[in-house]
Amino acid sequence: MLSSKQCELARTMTQDKTTDLQINQEFESMKPSDKILSAAVVEKLLQLHDMPFDKGFKFLVNDFTHIASEFYISPATLFCVYMENKSKK
Repeated sequence: MLSSKQCELARTMTQDKTTDLQINQEFESMKPSDKILSAAVVEKLLQLHDMPFDKGFKFLVNDFTHIASEFYISPATLFCVYMENKSKK
C-alpha cells in the first residue's frame, strides 16, 4: 500500500487531484506487465524531454497525463508506478 506521503508527492508532481484511496486501488489493480510497460513509456518520454526542471515540468505533467489515460489510471498513479519501477533498478 502506498503511503499518504507517496500519494501527495505523486499529486504534486503530476498536478493531479486523485485521492489516496483511488491511487492505491488503481495501483493494486494494474497488471505487472502494464506497470512495466507504462514505466518504460514514461522513461522514454522523460529522456526525450531532458531539460532543466523549470522548463520541462509542463512536459512532465503532459506526458504523465497522456500515458495515464492510455492505461485508464490517474497521472498520480502512473507516477507511483514509475517510481516503484525506478526503485527496483
